[in-house]
Amino acid sequence: MKRNIYLGILLGGADLTGCQNELYKDPVADYQSGQGAYIASDEMTQIFVEEGKEVLVKNIILNLTQKEDSENAIQVEAGNQAQLDAYNKKHATEYLMLPPDMYEISKEVKFGALEASQILPLKLKNVKFSMQGSYALPVKLSGGSVGVIPGQDETLLVLEQRINTKCLRMKGSGSERSDMFPNDFKVDQWTMEMMVNRSQYRFNNQSIGGTKLVSGSSAHDEIFTRFGDVTIQPNQLQIKTGSSQIDVPADKFTAQPNEWYMLAFVYDGKKNYVYVNGELVADREIRTGPYGMIGFWLSGTNELIREVRFWKTARTPQQLKAYAWKMVDGNDDNLLLYYPMNGKKRNVETGEITEDESQLWDWSKNGMHLPKPSGAILTITVVKALLSRWINNS
Repeated sequence: MKRNIYLGILLGGADLTGCQNELYKDPVADYQSGQGAYIASDEMTQIFVEEGKEVLVKNIILNLTQKEDSENAIQVEAGNQAQLDAYNKKHATEYLMLPPDMYEISKEVKFGALEASQILPLKLKNVKFSMQGSYALPVKLSGGSVGVIPGQDETLLVLEQRINTKCLRMKGSGSERSDMFPNDFKVDQWTMEMMVNRSQYRFNNQSIGGTKLVSGSSAHDEIFTRFGDVTIQPNQLQIKTGSSQIDVPADKFTAQPNEWYMLAFVYDGKKNYVYVNGELVADREIRTGPYGMIGFWLSGTNELIREVRFWKTARTPQQLKAYAWKMVDGNDDNLLLYYPMNGKKRNVETGEITEDESQLWDWSKNGMHLPKPSGAILTITVVKALLSRWINNS
């Protein structure tokens, strides 16, 4: 079965994917007590919202097993910490509880005569996203005039940010600096992330970005990323490092035009990994030991690019996935370079953020700003992330 990684946007709805399993038991079908209430939504529903906007959520559906001539009412509980903790433990996630002042929810849902389905009234208001992780709201049925069906009485609403932001549109010229770090600077581990969007993938050797080395140094420390090479297709991803390379197999990931991808390249001191949108697509043991670097470069073939980060640690799969579509904390001591490329400058001392499109501003504590490439402009875009479509996973 092929597994695909997709991008898109979702607000007030979710693409649903699943597979048949002959061992799966349907709690609703197995319910033997006549009339019963249940949540028709999935165990987890993800929505994308803009910060500060009011949103009427229509994703959570409450159903009765049968229509009746009489009226019925179901009690609803939201914000149960134990429910959220259980979900996080089961799925190895770290969702945060949505603060009560960011939502309004009906504690009772009434069904009129001959009604068997209702949308749970839920409004999000003045949502402010956290740098610590994604907010979630646990919802469960707690009783009422009819019985609640066990196993179908809970759901989790996960909020992700729909980002309207500026990004850098490059027009053939790249940007680089070779004076960021001393000649003897080394990192024992590293992670390089960048979010890119290209209008086409027709030509080989379309570079992305990487590190600058001391003049005359060995390619053993090289970090060079690109789409396409002689032995792979133009829409296949590659990293050259350690005097070798990793070609991401086409049955794991192939880039599509006009889609946003968060690319992450990780080295943990023993092994190199490649992730796309938080999903592992390739790994290989190439070399061990520290990497030397004195600077950083970005290719002019990137077209649209944002959220470029270089860390001196190996980010975990959970961290990569959690922050694939979010900004990170520029004050993190492990963050060597951070270019949001949003046309804004951050004052490291005061935290003040101001509009300034004159450079590619480094929001890390190191302040290693890059020159703005010739012809490049900052343009408004909507960064869209869909929960998960499938592309290429055997």
